[in-house]
Amino acid sequence: MTRRRAAYCASTMSLALLEVRQPGRKPLVLVVHDAIELGRDCDGLLLVDPEVSRRHAVVRRAGEGLTIEDLGSTNGTTLNGELVQSPTPLTAADVARVGGTELRILREPALAPAAPGAARGTVVAASSDTAVRARPSGGGGARQTSIDVVAAAAEQETFDASRLQGEGGTVTIVFSDIESSTEMAMKLGDTAWFSVLGSHNNIVRGLVQEHGGKEVKSQGDGFMLTFPSARAAVRCMSEVQHRLATHTRDRPDQAIRVRIGIHTGEAIADDSGDLFGRHIIVAARIANLADGGQILVSGITKEIAHTGDFRFGAPRQVSLKGIEGDQTVYEVLWHEDEEAS
Repeated sequence: MTRRRAAYCASTMSLALLEVRQPGRKPLVLVVHDAIELGRDCDGLLLVDPEVSRRHAVVRRAGEGLTIEDLGSTNGTTLNGELVQSPTPLTAADVARVGGTELRILREPALAPAAPGAARGTVVAASSDTAVRARPSGGGGARQTSIDVVAAAAEQETFDASRLQGEGGTVTIVFSDIESSTEMAMKLGDTAWFSVLGSHNNIVRGLVQEHGGKEVKSQGDGFMLTFPSARAAVRCMSEVQHRLATHTRDRPDQAIRVRIGIHTGEAIADDSGDLFGRHIIVAARIANLADGGQILVSGITKEIAHTGDFRFGAPRQVSLKGIEGDQTVYEVLWHEDEEAS
């Protein structure tokens, strides 16, 4: 084992993974680096469980383990059926409850280390319900994903935006990542996971090159891409989804479901790069709303790309953190575009 590989494996063992199961919702898996609150209106993980108080409980890192503490909730917090009266250790054998929501520590170590500078309380496997969001303790953004990590890295760089522009001086930005990649890595093990990741990356990079796109930044399973036209971006990412769907049919034990967000804007920026940076944020936030197998696009991307050979779902009004006002997004119905073309 190389020194780099050994360091990588050692860093993954120190992650504390907390599984959160709300009634009628897909489970969430959180990486707890310090502390995260849980409640219906808190500075942490926002739950939609009606039995949960606004600020219900807090889970804190304690050495290699976790503790849980009730924050004066109406219905209380329980551990193995007993009310939690003070900060109490939470082990892999325990079941904690806040309202009707179940909390457990995952026994398996994560295979993806936290990115340097990543926000605390990272969601690494997300619900399809976009009302469930994670806000890290002490401020920060929505749920942290590979998309957020790539976007944050991209925002630290200075781009010659004019080189990225296409028709009419615009650029179309794409973010993507694999849904529940950490869970998938834990299930498959190192060898199989890196094979899956390699297949995914090769498919994305090959099609991006074919369609005239550029890879701006990548990290793990997350990509930031740019295209000179909205149509090229939508066409390329639709083909990515088709190719990955074929991969999944051929290898059901290695199913790859990718979340994709696309936004188009003017490729100009002031001296600080703020305008271009705003487009990065919009594209990344839209990608974070998508489920595996979905492509979501901004209203302007849809208007530019909309012709008979693309199909779009109904408009959705969404709120994107850091962006004023509601935004309109559309799902690309890529399952149907083959028949249309």
